[in-house]
Amino acid sequence: MFKPATDMNNSNPSGSRRLWLFVLVYPLHIIEEFRGVGVPHGINLSLKQFLALGVAGCLMLVGGILMSIRFRFPQLLEVILGTILVLNGLSHIINCIVIRGYDAGVITGTLIFIPLGVTSLIRLRNRMGWPRYAEGVAFGLVGQAILLVLAS
Repeated sequence: MFKPATDMNNSNPSGSRRLWLFVLVYPLHIIEEFRGVGVPHGINLSLKQFLALGVAGCLMLVGGILMSIRFRFPQLLEVILGTILVLNGLSHIINCIVIRGYDAGVITGTLIFIPLGVTSLIRLRNRMGWPRYAEGVAFGLVGQAILLVLAS
């Protein structure tokens, strides 16, 4: 009988290469969101706060990827990040509907974040045990909630 491999017993770090895509797309999203700093219905942070959080986010992303490789949880991290990306992209679409206009981040959220997040979630759905996968989704939900609070 086939038993799905979990990232806890996956010693092959090649699955972690996909995580670096998240580091590549995050700055593109930050550049687009830059337009929404301080505008009505936009990001309620100063430019300095926004840039500091963006740089901190990039550094935490790189650190998290390196830790996931070192401690063998790249699949879990990919599920967490995939969940955050899907939810972030959807939140931008919802904001566009609510404000009936452009929401900074909707283009990269829709064209990059949602496809990358969905493919990550689909790709790992049957490769991980269900409890571990659900744990990753739950952490992603919490992560996106924290991001929404920080941007408010």
